[in-house]
Amino acid sequence: MRSDEINKIVASIDETRRTEHFRNHDDRPDARTFKPRPGRRVPKEIVRAQTRLRSAAWRVRMDSRAAPSSREIGMALVYSLITSRLSALTFTDEDIVGRALLDLQARGFSITEARNTLRRLRNRYVDPGDREGEPNESCGPAPRLPGEEESLPF
Repeated sequence: MRSDEINKIVASIDETRRTEHFRNHDDRPDARTFKPRPGRRVPKEIVRAQTRLRSAAWRVRMDSRAAPSSREIGMALVYSLITSRLSALTFTDEDIVGRALLDLQARGFSITEARNTLRRLRNRYVDPGDREGEPNESCGPAPRLPGEEESLPF
């Protein structure tokens, strides 16, 4: 027999094995006599895949409950801050903003950069008519007469 004939016969036998004599692993009993010991290291690829699966399941549960994550709550607080006028902020509101800025500073962030970020967000999301007289990307704060409303804390 020639090698191409042998290869053809082997391929035919393998095809028959795959189509007619396949095993359904879901219906079989557990045949492992020696099960892996607890505490055995799992390859990092498997751990990462399992983590991705858990994260995806958590996101689906959060979405189905319409539950905000801490990021969404934080962004809602930032949005309420950047769209408020200073006169509308109470002492407690200003205290919360101050504590947030101090927390950022304690974690190594620059308060100046945090204020610049808040200012950029305000310029982006608040109508220019509502920001009249406030500093923006191209100008500084407008001159104010004594007793006029102060600028925002950022």
